[in-house]
Amino acid sequence: MLKDKKVVIVGGSSGIGLSLAEFLLSQGSEVVIASRSLEKLNTATAKLSGVVTTLQVDASSESSVRELFSQVGDFDHLIVTIKPKHLAGSFQNCSILDARSAFDTKFWGSYNLTRLCLNSISRQGSIILTSGIASKKSYKGFSNTAAINGAVESFVQSVATELAPIRINTICPGFIERFPADNERHDSVKALGGNIPLGKLGSHREVVLGFIYLLENTYSTGTTLVIDGGESCASGV
Repeated sequence: MLKDKKVVIVGGSSGIGLSLAEFLLSQGSEVVIASRSLEKLNTATAKLSGVVTTLQVDASSESSVRELFSQVGDFDHLIVTIKPKHLAGSFQNCSILDARSAFDTKFWGSYNLTRLCLNSISRQGSIILTSGIASKKSYKGFSNTAAINGAVESFVQSVATELAPIRINTICPGFIERFPADNERHDSVKALGGNIPLGKLGSHREVVLGFIYLLENTYSTGTTLVIDGGESCASGV
């Protein structure tokens, strides 16, 4: 179902987005990866093979997003894996300007991309946004991240009826390793209060397969697919 489909991945120059681009290319998809960072785009291009295009975009800027879709032309699927800089520290001490910047990047970036892609995306296509486990469970220092992720999920659920037959869904990843056997991150998750019943961090591939499910399942819309090893249903340490 993905062969010869044109997929735009915003945030596709690193992390899960880049792993997803690699998988889609292996399935015969035509992939466009877009990012704010030209350096990351150049690095990603060197790692990828297949029909791939790289474009710069500032998702928080309406004019930049309009320019992105004018360059992309008609396409089948939009995936957004934008991840702003994490705002560490307590809610009381967090800078309002930093919080607004993070919201502009991830939530309003996702909003702009969804709204402005509608003249170009296939009516049989889909949009997948990305939230995160902080929308489901409380962690100290994650209040702003939780608010952004919760807003993304609520937006998707509410707008799905208006966008149909175009489908829109959310992937909600739990704690994901940066590389295999990422013990440092696993230890930091435990220190944060994480309690993953499956006893391990998720891999990029495990999250990628969630995206593939939502791309191929033509009866899923308005949903949030949680991939977290059971973290959201477990009690704290």
